[in-house]
Amino acid sequence: MINRDSPVEEIMEIPGVMMFFIENGISPFSCAGSFPGSLGKLLELKRVSPEKQEAFIKALNEFAEKD
Repeated sequence: MINRDSPVEEIMEIPGVMMFFIENGISPFSCAGSFPGSLGKLLELKRVSPEKQEAFIKALNEFAEKD
């Protein structure tokens, strides 16, 4: 299960997840490749509100379960 503490680099190993991020307006990349921190930190840096963070993580888990 993906949560706020999940490393973005690990999440990026899920097939098709890059498109999920982009379609939801979140770039999972930094200058050096995949964001090197947690999903929660990425969402905070992207200034995603706490309510939208929860919705994003819920939808991301649903996406990951389809595979």
